[in-house]
Amino acid sequence: MIRKKITLICLCVLCVFKVVSINPKVIDTLEIHKQIKAFDIDEDILNFKSNFFSSIVFKNDSILYYNPNGTLHLFEISLGENTNVSKISKSVYSGHNFNRHLFIHNDIIFSLGGQGLFNSFPGIIYFESNLSGWLEMDIKNYPFDTKSVLNSWKKGNKIMVLLNHYSASEYNKSDEVCKFSFGEINLTTFKYQQHFTFESPDTDLRLIKEDYFYDSDFYSIYGSYEDKGKIAYRVFDKKSGISTRTSNLDALERVNGISYVYIKDSSVFYRSDNGKIKSFGVNSGTIIHTKDLLKQYKGRVNNIFSHTIIVTIIAILISLLFFNIKRRKENKLSNNKVDNTLYIEEKLIRFKNSIITKEKLDELFNISHYSYETIKTRRSMIINHINENGNLLITRVRKKDDKRFYDYKIS
Repeated sequence: MIRKKITLICLCVLCVFKVVSINPKVIDTLEIHKQIKAFDIDEDILNFKSNFFSSIVFKNDSILYYNPNGTLHLFEISLGENTNVSKISKSVYSGHNFNRHLFIHNDIIFSLGGQGLFNSFPGIIYFESNLSGWLEMDIKNYPFDTKSVLNSWKKGNKIMVLLNHYSASEYNKSDEVCKFSFGEINLTTFKYQQHFTFESPDTDLRLIKEDYFYDSDFYSIYGSYEDKGKIAYRVFDKKSGISTRTSNLDALERVNGISYVYIKDSSVFYRSDNGKIKSFGVNSGTIIHTKDLLKQYKGRVNNIFSHTIIVTIIAILISLLFFNIKRRKENKLSNNKVDNTLYIEEKLIRFKNSIITKEKLDELFNISHYSYETIKTRRSMIINHINENGNLLITRVRKKDDKRFYDYKIS
């Protein structure tokens, strides 16, 4: 009996602990913003209201980090009865890390990719607490021609990445076919392993615009702000690479910090302004739309391969057709030449063992109506054909009355 009671108490404690552990504390954005203002940071650079919920990562339920989009500022925010904000970075502004992927691994804060100032940064930087600043991490086997990180998500101790590469031309046009590769960066060895490459116009390869982000071990929640205070949520399955929109997600309201959306294991939780929590499974509700990124990327590899095969086959067929037409044409011309040569020889027979003038020969060849250069070329060609046949022989002989010119002897 005592053992049963102890077991029951332990189960209750575990349940309570689990409920508490999956319930991030209230994020008082007004208080956080107020304390950040005390550090005298330009509000235009900070852009707190627009990017706060897409620029935070959780160390645990009570501590989160805030890295304003497009900057190297880093704040540690302690949540609880009294919210406390401290600036832990000395770095200010990078100019190339807008829309970077912020994540934590082994209690280290990383920032992957980013863009800005007409440039992009394809690498990884991490926050070194002893220096109060960011350092770049060397990635082994990373493609040297990487232009930017188009998509990425953390999966265990790896980061899955879709990379955009520089093309042969210095600048890419918006409608130009670009080169991409998909692979993974190991966060233990920091080695890159490429899975496949493909070429495609730079369209429809990203997840939705990220105004809200919450990350867990197996899933991520992305939110995109819409008109009239609405927000579009998507759950992203890191294992399958599928982004899903459901009726249950559509029913969730835009969060403000007191209200909040988060995910634990395979359940989505929503905490309302009054603290009430409701949850549902990530696959529950009516599925409205899915986007299979991995299938989409791999499909483009197959499409390029199929396209190459089709183009090759068409090129071979065109070449064969052209060769066949050319051969027929050559045969026809050859036959015509034989027929014409025989016809001319019949006319020349009556002049055998005679000497005739050039003008008379051109008349027999039926070429006297052409231009001077054409007559000269055709006369030479016909004479060669007749001489090759061996039935007659046409040779040049100098005129008796004017050695500068020639007549033709038929023998």
